[in-house]
Order: sequence, then C-alpha cells, then structure tokens
Amino acid sequence: MSAIIFHHYPLSPFSEKIRRILAYKGLPWCSVQQPLMMPKPDLVALTGGYRRIPVLQIGADVYCDTALIARRLDELYPAKPLLPPAQAGLIGMVEDWADHRLFFQCVPPVIVALYDALPAGFLDDRAAMSPALTKDGLFKSAPQAWSQARLSLAHLEAQLAGKAFLFGEQFTLADAACYNPVWFLKNDPNLFSEVMAKPALAAWFARIEALPNPTITDLSAAAALEVARNAEPVKLTSSMPADEVGVALGDEVAVAADDYGPEQTAGRVTAVTHDSITIDRQDAALGAVAVHFPRAGYRVIKR
Repeated sequence: MSAIIFHHYPLSPFSEKIRRILAYKGLPWCSVQQPLMMPKPDLVALTGGYRRIPVLQIGADVYCDTALIARRLDELYPAKPLLPPAQAGLIGMVEDWADHRLFFQCVPPVIVALYDALPAGFLDDRAAMSPALTKDGLFKSAPQAWSQARLSLAHLEAQLAGKAFLFGEQFTLADAACYNPVWFLKNDPNLFSEVMAKPALAAWFARIEALPNPTITDLSAAAALEVARNAEPVKLTSSMPADEVGVALGDEVAVAADDYGPEQTAGRVTAVTHDSITIDRQDAALGAVAVHFPRAGYRVIKR
C-alpha cells in the first residue's frame, strides 16, 4: 500500500482531528505543509479546485473532508476501529455536531483573541470562503459563540463523568471530532481555562493530547505531486446506484461543499457509496487523479 500523505498546516483544527486519529492508530505518515491561505497551487493541482485543509493522499487517490478521511483510514486500517458498529450511528451524529456546531462556537473567540497576531490578509482569505468569516462577522459573533461554547463544554464534562472517552474506555471518531475545537482554544489561555476548570474534560483532553505520535516524515509538495503522477487511482466498485445522488456513473459533474468554501472540483463520476462519491479527473501534469468526497455536506452538480 502506498504511503499516507497528509496535506495540512500546524494551526488547522480539522488537521488536528486527523493527526490524533493517526496517532491513535499508530500509522506513520508523510507531512506536506500547505499554505495557511490561498494561493495553494500544489494542493489545487491535486484536488482540481477544493482548497480546504486537510487533504489525505494515497498515491493518485485524494480524499477531501475529515469525515471521509477518517472513514477511509478506518477501512484501510481496521485495527483500533473509530466507529464500533454498535455505536456508529451515534458517533456519526456527535461528529457532525462537533464539526458544524462546536467548531463554530470555539473558532470566532480564538480568532478575535489572536487578531493582532494574524498574518496580513488572513481574514480576507477566509471572507472569500464565507460571509460569516469576515472580520466584522467574526467580531460580532464571538461573544455569542463563546457563550454557546461554554454550554457545550459543560455537556462534554457531563458526558465524560466516570469515563476515559466520550463513549467509554475506547477512543472513537466522536473523541477526535470534539477534541480539535477544544484543542484550538489552547491558543488563548483565558479561553482554555474554561476547559481546565472541568476535571473530566481536562483529563480527557490530556489523554488524547498524550497519544504518542507515530513516525512522521516531511515531504515536499512537489514530491507529493510526483507520487500522484507515478500512480494510478484505485479501481472502486459502486455499492449503490449513482442516481441516488441525481447522476449516473460516467456523468461529468462538479462537486463543492454546501456550507463554506465555494470552489468546485470537476470530473467524471466513477463510484458512489452510501456516504461517498468519487470523481476522476484528468490533469495535464499529473494524469489520472481520483478525488473522493463525502456525500453529506456536498453538492453534486451535473454539467
């Protein structure tokens, strides 16, 4: 099997979600640090347009969005499962809550606290992804977001009472998803003091933070592109009719997130499963690249 190549940057909360999963599973990986802001020419060369971080690459297969990345890692490396079957549905619901609610409760107050240290152009870049991410939008939303975040932290404290992890003694995808917004609060000690004041939550956080990192090898973006150029996408079999998403196998489509980040990736539908869609794109420099998206949270537009 080809090496795991992970495109990320250190401050990215969603990247930390996957970094902790890789640590839990003990999987060595190659680290490609992508820019914090656009332009991201080497990333877009792989994805065909998608600009959000992180992205997982295995050969000429590119996986977008942490929901899909986590599930693909679980399929490829089933030891230490992230989604025990008896709890998979509930874990998925908690993950969705953390990715789309807890995340946006924790991020605005941290960005406001860090505002003077942000690189020039950072908020302009994020505003291009969503009107809610403008400077005015973030500053206006931060007090309410923090009020809601404190309620959510209290919920996590209650759920963790008497347990090592959210659903018992085993780390799951729910823990990874809830951990990364809480981890982002560490950027401001005043905000993070709310975590440290909750014994069960603080112990849970320390437990996940202490997961030993596997071997991590630095890799240049150019080298990652060369890996894709010298590989062929894995042949997949659809496990459900493609018309479930309003398209058929072989259709030319564009895929884009339905919440923030309007960039589209265009290609030909080659596989559809209950939770993912794969499109093949022909890149002039790289050849055939398969880009995989989750179905939840993404629009598929027939061209």
